[in-house]
Amino acid sequence: ELRRPLERYLKKNKIKVHLGVFAKGIEDQKDGRTKVNFIDKNEKNEAKMQSVIADKVLVTVGRKPNSECLAPTGVALDERGFVKVNQRCETNMRGVYAIGDVTNLGEMLAHVASFQGEMVAEIISGKNRAYEPAAVPAIVFTEPEIVSVGLSPDEAKAAGHPIIIGKFPLAANGRALTQEAEKTGGFVRVVAREDDHRVLGVQAVGTHISELVGEWTLAIEMGAVLEDIAATIHAHPTMTEMTHEAVLATLGHAIHSA
Repeated sequence: ELRRPLERYLKKNKIKVHLGVFAKGIEDQKDGRTKVNFIDKNEKNEAKMQSVIADKVLVTVGRKPNSECLAPTGVALDERGFVKVNQRCETNMRGVYAIGDVTNLGEMLAHVASFQGEMVAEIISGKNRAYEPAAVPAIVFTEPEIVSVGLSPDEAKAAGHPIIIGKFPLAANGRALTQEAEKTGGFVRVVAREDDHRVLGVQAVGTHISELVGEWTLAIEMGAVLEDIAATIHAHPTMTEMTHEAVLATLGHAIHSA
């Protein structure tokens, strides 16, 4: 559901996506461009190799920690080479801390590393801190953007939560209309517990939608219920009104959507 608006945007702009394929190699061309060879992941016949000519090739096959230099120091690493730390980002060596992607704690995101760095500075200064976030926002900076924080409907159900869901489309928001953001067909979706109305997660897709994630993360971090957000005045005309409207939809009394 979240990726559908992005798929429509790619199709509209004639961007072809090859899914379920393996890259088999690249070849430099005389004109300075590159030929990328690929084949269907289930295809055994190399004669059915496909190719595409590209100006640039971006390889994203995952990440691994650059931690080999730490091995002689005695800092403990896990089987994949990540630095082992506790909830305070402390390593096995007294006074040695590690933060961010090189550790086995938290998501591999820049804002997680920044948060952990600030936390460690406070720990060193004598404050009692630990890395225990209720939710961490994740954003795909495509056009339209895709945002998720907390639990999705499927994740909430798998965790045993009885849930209710509400959605609000960008096309019904005045500010989104002035920015032509509604053309992406995006929406904001709220997931909450059915019994106590505690907000479990928020997902959204659309132009500029990532700017709203702060309020959603704060709501989950503070254990907000739907009524907390519904009773909060959201300025008009702003895109933050979509959070308010999505919450009202979850409660069953949306104002500006059917």
